[in-house]
Parts: sequence; structure tokens; C-alpha cells
Amino acid sequence: MKSLRSLPPLLVLVSAMAARSLSAADVPAKVTYNDHILPIFKNACLNCHNPDKKKAGLDLSTYAGSLAGSDNGKVMESGNPSASLLVKCIRQTEDPKMPPKGDKLTDAEIALIEKWVSGQLLESMTGKAVTAANNVQVAVISLSKPDGPPPMPTADLPLEPFVRTKSTNALIALAASPWAPLVAVGGQKQIILYNTETLQPLGILPFPEGFPAIIRFSKNGKLLMTGGGLGGKSGKVVLWDVQTGERAGEVGNEFDQVLGADLSPDQQHVALGGPGKLLKIYSTKDGKLEHSIKKHTDWITAVAFSPDGKYLASADRNGGILVWEGATGREFNSLPGHKACVTALSFMPGVLASASEDGKIALWDVKEGKEIRNWAAHAGGASSVDFTPDGRLVSAGRDKLAKAWDQTGKVLLTSAPFEDIALRAVLASDRVVAGDWNGSIRVFDLKTGPKSVGELSSNPPPIAESLAAAEKQLADVKAEQTKAEQALAAAEKNLKDALAAAQQKKSETIAVAEKEAKQAQTELDALKSTTATDAEAKAKLPAAEKKQQETAAALATAQKAEVKIPPSPDAIAKADAAQKNVESLRAELKALEDARKNNPSPKADSRVANKQAEIATAQTALEAAKQAAAGSPQEAEIARVKAERDALKPRLDLATTGVQRWQRAQAFMRVHTSKQTIAELQAKYDELVATAKDALSPIAKTEADLADAEKTIKESATVIAAKQAAFDSARTAWEKAVKGVEDAQAAAADKETKRKAATQVEATATADLPNITKRQMTAVATEQRKGKSLEGLQKDTEEYNAAVARIAARAKETADSQAALDAANKALAEAKKQQEDLAPEITKAKEALTTAALEAKKATTAKTAAETALTGAKKAKESAELLIATLKPKTGEIAAEAKKAKEQAEKDAAETAKKLAEAKAEATRIKTEYDAKFPAPPTAQPIASK
Repeated sequence: MKSLRSLPPLLVLVSAMAARSLSAADVPAKVTYNDHILPIFKNACLNCHNPDKKKAGLDLSTYAGSLAGSDNGKVMESGNPSASLLVKCIRQTEDPKMPPKGDKLTDAEIALIEKWVSGQLLESMTGKAVTAANNVQVAVISLSKPDGPPPMPTADLPLEPFVRTKSTNALIALAASPWAPLVAVGGQKQIILYNTETLQPLGILPFPEGFPAIIRFSKNGKLLMTGGGLGGKSGKVVLWDVQTGERAGEVGNEFDQVLGADLSPDQQHVALGGPGKLLKIYSTKDGKLEHSIKKHTDWITAVAFSPDGKYLASADRNGGILVWEGATGREFNSLPGHKACVTALSFMPGVLASASEDGKIALWDVKEGKEIRNWAAHAGGASSVDFTPDGRLVSAGRDKLAKAWDQTGKVLLTSAPFEDIALRAVLASDRVVAGDWNGSIRVFDLKTGPKSVGELSSNPPPIAESLAAAEKQLADVKAEQTKAEQALAAAEKNLKDALAAAQQKKSETIAVAEKEAKQAQTELDALKSTTATDAEAKAKLPAAEKKQQETAAALATAQKAEVKIPPSPDAIAKADAAQKNVESLRAELKALEDARKNNPSPKADSRVANKQAEIATAQTALEAAKQAAAGSPQEAEIARVKAERDALKPRLDLATTGVQRWQRAQAFMRVHTSKQTIAELQAKYDELVATAKDALSPIAKTEADLADAEKTIKESATVIAAKQAAFDSARTAWEKAVKGVEDAQAAAADKETKRKAATQVEATATADLPNITKRQMTAVATEQRKGKSLEGLQKDTEEYNAAVARIAARAKETADSQAALDAANKALAEAKKQQEDLAPEITKAKEALTTAALEAKKATTAKTAAETALTGAKKAKESAELLIATLKPKTGEIAAEAKKAKEQAEKDAAETAKKLAEAKAEATRIKTEYDAKFPAPPTAQPIASK
């Protein structure tokens, strides 16, 4: 175990952990895997050394995996950092240097790891791992709406943002409750719950695990599931109880962000996937991984359970969709069709909807594995699709639009365009909530058309800012109210003054009429007194009587006249214009209704609805104009100002409620914070008690380590001798086996040499035989012609003697060629026979060589194992000696530190207990004050449509 050649670099990522800010002097007295080491591993190592990749067989993601080591053995020696390979690697004093290219771990991180190894590799402060149990209840699978009111937050939930950033991120996580007017919006490390009717925030759920990538409600609406994490680093799925806002459980310990996930209808399983291309199915009961399926060839981008739980669908970046049996995880079928990344999956009973970057929305019969229909939904690509319980769909896409559909692909609503790519859209009742790449989230109503009726935020301001804004709004409305009251007072004064002037004018008119009537009466009386003697007076008497009657009548009329201010001609003209406007709008409405009858469509419905709204507004204006034309300008002004004042009341009530809501939220945060303080102090107290109880364990651990080391040294001579003897025996057997291989090789080589020689003889004889045969045949033919060569020659002549000599030479040549031919045939026969005899001998020699080689291989394996065992025994002795040399001098120090730690833990526990009691008393006081001031949640007011 001199080096881990196959161990890849400890990847150093950009770290935001606390250890990065520590100096070496800040290393805590007691270092544990859970509290100190795992954060370092998460930031620097787990990209490679996790259960999914497990480079070199090393998994540092768990305590057990870290102790198990790599394929080459342990990488840490308890109590002995200098002998631990992991420490040498991160110090970069031994190959492989970790990391070979990136920045070296900080001195603080190295010091923590060394302290951990030196401190006997503790798992936690108590020496035992602490795991939180999930609290997810089994749900009854139902395809209809559950009985009772739909699940909504029933208690106050925190509204203080867990994170507040300068700008908003793209909206990539959004979900609507299947039954309640509730949406969940994913922000940075938090989920915000909104009421879709009032558009008011109901609570903020912290997600410190990272960025939410997928949000879903359970089929009954009681649980909220969020999957996400940090890209290339970590991933998790968290479940919340919708009504209480409390965490119900969490599953997954992924090493990359979760991109797709869903909760089974019975709430017993979570399926998830991401860049790792693995579809994983976890149990929500205990968080255990039940299935890990490697079938996708690219990132898994979407996961969905069918409403009955029979099927599980998963999709990837290549456009592939696979369907699995929900109960077993076995592959059921595949759904080919998309040519680009599948961005979303959503089920309704029997039908699966898929959206893709190819722009299509497709509906599938998963049982038959067939496409039902598809349509071009969004030019450039569809970003999301979601089914509602009643079978409608809603989608978003690169065309910057959100759309609602029926199952035939008919558009029910097309939103006004966003400024950037529309990423997510959901439908709650008749309200579409959608968001884009810029983080803008808008709400649309199917009844009112494409215009937005409100906005939501994934990055809400702190409570203090919201309260300040609400208080300013209330102050502004109150200022408007004061101004309206002042205007009303002024208008009433103007009316009073006008009435006083009219009354004065009436009095003056009466006075003039009284004067004229009195004068006429006086003149009549005077004439009557002289009519008997004065003929002229008698003639004037009728006229005087008439004048007296007229002036008396005028006086009576003036006295009876109502003090009244005449209406304004302008008001009368406005009333006439308002009447004509209403009549014109009604004519337009009739035309629109006739057009809708001939060509019904959502757009026609929208036009009619908009025109009806215009008429309602115009009718209200007409009534106001008529009222203004029926009275005096002063009375009209009073009516107008009163209307403005009265219109302020709903705004004042809403603003008052808003202030009360945020005051309540601010007060509740004190209650919430006090609970958190209690929980933190309780956890700290429990930990300190456990620490005090376990504080002396290092002494026992040290004694046990020393005892084991001494035992190892004591037994080492015997063990090493036995291992040496075993090694010597194995080496002897190996040498014998090697000699056997060499002998077998030599025998086989000898046989092969002989075979080659025989083969060569055969080849030579075979090659020469035709020439020898030819020469012999030529010699025989020549021999047969020798008699003829003497014919005509005289004996004893030179010519005759020469011919005889030639005949003799040819006879010898014939004999020689025959001898050569016989020799060649014999050699050929002997070579063939030798090859025939050698063939079984060569086969036998090869078999012997194979057997010898197998024996040699076994002997080599045994020798290597014996050598490894011997080396291990020697190293164990060396490690034990080094451990004793290192640890024994520190036993007193370790004991002193342990006792000191125990005393300190007991002291800290006592102080924490006191703080805990004080915190509980303070929390009780805060809760009592809160309950007294805020006995019931305020009634949420709907937000008016724009």
C-alpha cells in the first residue's frame, strides 16, 4: 500500500464552507467526521469518491466508506496521521498528490483531517451517527378529490426570506396544488407558498441544500416535494407537510443536482434522476435506496409517477422516455418520438404528457406504448407541461408564452408575451401562474384573457421592508383620506355658502315682494277710501286691486319658493354624453355577441367579456353623471368627493390588513425564532450531555489501541515467522513450478526442433526427388541406347574404345542416379514416419507445458499472497511500533484532555441548561403576548385584477 496509483485527484471545488475561514490555530479540540470532515470531503473529494463513481474503490461520502479505504487497502491509520496515506496525499508529500492540478487544501483543512485521524477517527461528538427519521404517512391512492377542505397552511408560517439576493434567478421550479388555491415557487435556497386567489405569500420553506430544480405536490395535496441541490456537488429531495410547514422527511444523498423527481401516490417512494444518468428509487420511510437503474444514456431531466402508481416514467436529454413498473422498477416500455431534450413529464389517469425542446407536446398511452397525439406547442422549444386533475394542460416555451390547452390541443389561453423564455407554467383552478428566464412570475386568468392580473416573486423582501412598504401605503391612503375629508368639508362649505347666498337672495326677494305688496295694498286702501267722492279713483280701483293681488301672489310665491341651486349645464352635457357612450357600447356588444354566435372561440369570449366590463364601467359613469346633472354643481361636487372618500375605504381596509399581516408576521418570527433557539439549545445541551458521558472514551480508545499494538508486537515474531515460513514454502513451490515450466518448455522445444528437422528433411527430399527421378530416367534411356552407339565401329579402334568408355560412364551414371533415387525415397519415408511419431509426443509435451504453467500460476498467486501477508505482518508490526512510539507518550496528555473535556462539557451543559430554561420562559412570554395580540390569522383580501 505504498501508493494508490489508481486514486484520482481530490477535486478541489470553490468552497463556501466554514473551514475555509478557519486558521490552523482554530482547529476544535474534538474533531468528528460528521461535523468537520464530511464538509471538507463534500467540497473537495466527493465529485469522484462517491458511491456512484467510487474511483479507485474509495467512497468518502460515508463514515464506513472512509474507514474501508480503497481497492488497495485502508487510507487512514487511527491515531497515526503520519502513517495515513490520505494525509500524505493531501499534504502532497507522497504520490498521488491531491489534487495534482488544483489548489492544495488549506492548512486549516489539513489540520482538521490530521486532528481527526489523531483523535481516533470519531464519527460524531457522541461517537455514534445521528440520523433523523422521516415522518411520511402512507396515503390512500385515489383518482378523485379527497374528502374535506383542500390542504392549505393552517398555521402561521415564517415569512422571513431564508435568502434575499440582489437579483432574481430564472424560474425553474414551480408547482400548483391539485386541489387548493396554492402554488409553490422555487427561489434561491427557499420555497415560497402563495395563495393564487389573493396572491399573498403564505409561508417560506428553507431549502439550504441548494437550488430547487423540481417542485411537486403529492397527489392528495398534503405534501410538498422539492428536489435540487448544487450542480456537480450535491443533491437531495425534501418533503414538507403543507399544513404545518414542517419537514416530513428527506431522501437521497446525491453528488450532483437532482433535476427530476416525483413522489409516488401512496407516498412511500421517491424517484429521482439527474446528470448521473441513474434513475434511483428511495423509500420515504427510512430513506434507503431500493433501486438504481442505469438505462438512460444522458442526463435524466424529468420523472413522474402515474396517478395510480402503476407506472413510473423518466426522460432524458437525448429525447428518450422510458416507462417502468411502479412497484418493481422493471422496464415496461419505451416511448420514442421526441428529437430533442424532454423537458417535462406529467400524468393523468392513463395518459402521459411530455414536452420537448423540439417544440412538441405529446400525449401517450403508456400501457400500449403508443402516441395518442402531438402538436407544435411552442416555436423553438417547449420548456414545461403540466396536467390539472380535470385533464387540462398548461405549458411554457421559448416563444416567451404560457399556454393552456384541452386534451385535443385546442388553446384555452395564450398569455401576453414575457420578456424572455417562458420556463414554467402551472394551472390552479382558472389561474395560470408562469415564469420566465429573468425570474418574472405573472398570474393570468382564463376568464379575463391574456393580460396579467398580478405578479409573484421568488425573491421576496424581508418582513421589515414589507412592513415598511405596507405602513407607507397605509400612510399614503390615510393622507388621501384626510385630503378627501378636507375636500368634502370644503365642498359642504361651498354648498352651505351657496345655500346661504340663495337664502339671502330669497330673503331679499321676499323683502322686495313684501314692500311691493304693502305699497299696492296701501294704494288700494287709499283708492277705496276716495272712490265714493272721486270718480277718477274709482276708475283706478280695478287696476289697483289687480296689482295688490299680483304683489300678494308674488309675495306668497317668494315666501314658498325652495332655496335651490340650479344644475350646471356642463353636468347636463356630460350626462347626455355618458348616455350616448353606454348606448354605443351596447351596440358594439351586440355585434360582438352576434359574431361569437357565428364563430365561437376563446378570443371571441374574451372580447365579449372585455366589452361587458367596459359597459359596466360606462354604466357606473353614467349613473354618476345623471346624479351630477340632477342637482347643483356644489351637490355634485359633494357626491364626487364622497364617492372618492368612500372608494378609499376598501383601500384603507386592505392597507390596514396589510400592515396587520406584516406586523403579525414580524411578531410570529419572534415566536418562530424563540422556538428555533430552544431547539438549538436543546440540541446543544443533548450533545454536551452525550459528550460529557462519552468524554473519557478517548482514554479507553487509546488503551485499546495500545493494547492491540502491544499484542501485535508481542505476536509479531510468531506471526512473521509463520508468514515467513509460509512465504518460503510458497516460494519453494513456486521455484519448483517454475522449474517444471522450464523443463516442460525444454521438452516441448526439443520435440518441436525434431519436428522442424524432420519437416525440413521431408521438404528437401520432396523438392529434390523430381530432379533425381528425371536424371535416373535419362540415364536409363541412355543406357538402353548404348548398344546402338557401337554399331558400324571397328573394334580396338580409337573411336570404338571411346564409345565403349562412354557407355561405361553412362552405366555408372545410371547406377549412381538409381542409388540417389533410392536414398531420396528412403529419406522421405523416414522423415514422414518421424513426423508421425513426433505428433503425439508434441501434443503430450504441450499438455505437460499447459499443466506446468497452471501450476506455476497457482504457485505465483500463492507466493504473492504469502508475500503480501508477510509484508502486511511486518508492516503491522512497524505500524504498531510507530503507534506505540507516537501514542504512548501522549497517554497522560490524552487522559488529561479527556477529563478536562468532560469537566468542560459538564460545565457547558449546566450553562446551556440555564440558558435553555431562560429561553423556554422567554418563548412562553413571547407566545403569550403573540396570542393575546393576534388571536386569529387575518382574513386575506383578494387582489383586484389589473
